[in-house]
Amino acid sequence: MPNSIKSFTERRLNQAFLDELFAKELASAEYGHMIYSPSSSSTKIILKVGRVGLAIGRRGKTIKTLSEKIKKITGEKNIQIEVEALEEPEAFAQVMATRLASSLERGRHFRRSAYGTIRRIMSAGALGCQITVSGKITSQRARVENFREGFVAKTGHPAEMFVDRGYAKAKIKRGILGVCVWIMQKDAVLPDAVEIIAEPTHTSREITDTDLDEEFTDLDEQEILEPEEFADLDISLDDLSELESVESEVDSTIPNEATQALTEELTEAEAVPEELVEAEKAVEELVEAEKAAEELTEAEAVPEELVEAEKAAEDEKKESK
Repeated sequence: MPNSIKSFTERRLNQAFLDELFAKELASAEYGHMIYSPSSSSTKIILKVGRVGLAIGRRGKTIKTLSEKIKKITGEKNIQIEVEALEEPEAFAQVMATRLASSLERGRHFRRSAYGTIRRIMSAGALGCQITVSGKITSQRARVENFREGFVAKTGHPAEMFVDRGYAKAKIKRGILGVCVWIMQKDAVLPDAVEIIAEPTHTSREITDTDLDEEFTDLDEQEILEPEEFADLDISLDDLSELESVESEVDSTIPNEATQALTEELTEAEAVPEELVEAEKAVEELVEAEKAAEELTEAEAVPEELVEAEKAAEDEKKESK
């Protein structure tokens, strides 16, 4: 095996082992990712975490233990470890997976925790997010629950370049739950994202400052007409008075004839036939006759009290006899 291939494989293996080590040891510090840059003299490792204090430890105790373990894995003696804070922890899948796992271990409901995690990820500007929780979630029977929002590429070049994946484990009373998080980065460029730019037509033209300057210079260069050139267009005051008198005569004749015709048409339209007038009078007479008949019947009606009094008087006469 050539030396270049051997060094490349060793570097990739060391990077994979170190990534697993940091994810396990710095889970409480919200480990995001690392930048591994080995050289001939020393190896520099930059850790990106959400909680810098927990990653460093008291008096650098955590860093010292990590450096000893790294020396055993890589076999190198000179190792430099730096710890930096993440700018947006919600954009890293590993950080959100560890947060979700810790919330499940504290006894929070899985569905509420998952939706809260998705809400925070999407508010950070991600194009899409998917969360999978598997295991004995609520009972002794294991199952898988998926939560999605937005778009997440599953295959192809976009899935390899723009999708960040994170995995964590949550230890609860019923067993171990697996938590997987996929985040579609906000700067992802998809192959089907096409920007259509309309071609300029013969009527459209982009106006620049140089074009405006040229137009103003053209206006300045144009000759200004003098009053002598308008001598042929002068009109005397007598001609104007004659025109005004003609216009007044036209205005006075045409509207009078039009108004007369309109008034005649309106009077003809408003005229009511005599038959309708007679019919309306007959209806009114019938209504008055009905009212008079009702009044007579009411007047002729004998009250019930008088009838009862007459009957009582007749009964008394009969008894007296």
